[in-house]
Amino acid sequence: MKLVPVQPGYLSIAGAAQYASVSKKTIKRWITGGLTVHQGTMRGKVLIRPTDIDAYLTKRQAPKLDLDALVNDVLADLNRGKAA
Repeated sequence: MKLVPVQPGYLSIAGAAQYASVSKKTIKRWITGGLTVHQGTMRGKVLIRPTDIDAYLTKRQAPKLDLDALVNDVLADLNRGKAA
């Protein structure tokens, strides 16, 4: 299925859901959670830019853990405990 923007650079809720491979209900939850939207018509039709979806998802990503540093910290703490 081809993605058809409502206006150049903007997607409807259904188009945004297709773009992000999620349901329309998920897009509505994201909007409640802070996804930037634009009012497209006087009747309140919501338009969403794909770049806003990308930015929202990037912001929500969990930070990457440095597992090596975490293991080294735990080992150092254990070694300190044995030395005491």
